[in-house]
Amino acid sequence: MNTWERINQAGFYPRIVEAALRRALGGEAPLAQVLRLDADFDRGSMFRHLTCAVVSPSAFIQIHVDELEDGGAGVATSIHPLSRLGSVATLELLADPETGGAIKELTLTVDVQGARRLEIEPAHCEDPNCLADHGYSATSFPDDLTMRISAAADGAEALEEAERFVEVLSSVLRRSK
Repeated sequence: MNTWERINQAGFYPRIVEAALRRALGGEAPLAQVLRLDADFDRGSMFRHLTCAVVSPSAFIQIHVDELEDGGAGVATSIHPLSRLGSVATLELLADPETGGAIKELTLTVDVQGARRLEIEPAHCEDPNCLADHGYSATSFPDDLTMRISAAADGAEALEEAERFVEVLSSVLRRSK
């Protein structure tokens, strides 16, 4: 299924996803895509969101669409030159590893070398009775794109799409470095 058909099949604001992707592609053709439609719960409400990752001949494009509480939608688009991407990691779960069985779940992580996330928390010492201010400690994490696709939750076609996406991304990354 081509990228445009896949966006329509997902059915989550396809017009705005398609418009954002066309702008990001800048006239290039998409080579492969992987989409993940999900739902989250916040303060008793359910919100849907879609993550769409696309590989073009020169870029890795990430589009994220959030359903907003007021009925609107928020769209975030990131364009990353392939030459600047960091590592790509996959975790594959196999149904029957003894026979080289089929993949039943794939987790894809792409280090987009973009923003970093910083988690800051109060520092503590070992003494449970200590009242001193020990300052803060911080941990910096890359703001990776991570997508988990499983045959059980997303369907066999979505899993095949994710496997193809990894193959295409691996191929274009080798050529771009």
